[in-house]
Amino acid sequence: HLDAVVPIGDYEDFVANLEARYDYSQGEALPHAGRTGVSHYVRVIQGCDHNCTFCIVPRVRGREKHVPLEAVVAECRQAVVEGAKEVVLLGQNVDDYHDPDGQGGLAALVREVERIPGLKRLRFMTSHPQDLEPELLEVMAASDIVCRELQLPIQSGDDIVLKRMARGYQTRHYRSIVANARRLMPDLGLVTDVIVGFPGESEAAYLNTRALVEEMEFDVVHIAMYSPRPGTYAATRMVDEVPQDEKLRRLNDLLALQRDIAARKTARWIGRDAEVLIEGRDELNRPYGRIRQGKRANVLRAGGIAPGDVVNIRVLRATAGQLTGMPAA
Repeated sequence: HLDAVVPIGDYEDFVANLEARYDYSQGEALPHAGRTGVSHYVRVIQGCDHNCTFCIVPRVRGREKHVPLEAVVAECRQAVVEGAKEVVLLGQNVDDYHDPDGQGGLAALVREVERIPGLKRLRFMTSHPQDLEPELLEVMAASDIVCRELQLPIQSGDDIVLKRMARGYQTRHYRSIVANARRLMPDLGLVTDVIVGFPGESEAAYLNTRALVEEMEFDVVHIAMYSPRPGTYAATRMVDEVPQDEKLRRLNDLLALQRDIAARKTARWIGRDAEVLIEGRDELNRPYGRIRQGKRANVLRAGGIAPGDVVNIRVLRATAGQLTGMPAA
């Protein structure tokens, strides 16, 4: 779907008037289950057992319900038979998945799904720092099928704000997870979510978040301005004291910072080879898809390449949001 149209030449005014991109009171934004192009999305867990103070998911969707491992694998296998090249496992907190029959957690599920003949890519979203299994990172690192992309929301880089959000971890825990993930997978694509202007977020607290974004060098940061949502703990028990214009300032500041970081990170791909799962063709009739680290890539002089093909490209150009390359020799 289309979120917004950026007016040519009016970028500053456009950015200055951005509202929160995601309503995190409804949980992390997830695709719909089912087939979309070359990918098949499978919901493996519904609801959430956490109680983040800004989120209403446990109230509106209930506590966690886990789909049996064998049922998930069967759906994935059938999707591949019907032509899917990629499977994406979905959950508001997919890391907390466990088979109701005792056959293991998300690492065990990923290990079973990646063995399906004909499957070319496997992804999962969205993770929670409190529940991510170290074994899952090891499974990712050892696999040629599982994508090297980790969507791991931090929400704030300040421990006091994280406590007010009831996230259940501190920044040192988050740093430790990322360090371990990057030790196992130096080429990992790291995606996170940040909320600015949460109740109690002082200027010093915001600067802690800004410093963490600089330090972590995320590939993508989804940034939202806090706004109280009826039925959440934060809306009923906390004062929304950060002024709207200050929330916008923090949002725009982080957007500008992350744009520079993303541009530097994607530039490192120039001259390197990347594996692209082709999803379709753009308005210039160029094949496009995503590399294993999650970045979009356009393919030049691609001939008869079709959706579902996996192509190795040599990256020639890079912007903050995408790569462009030619089929590698």
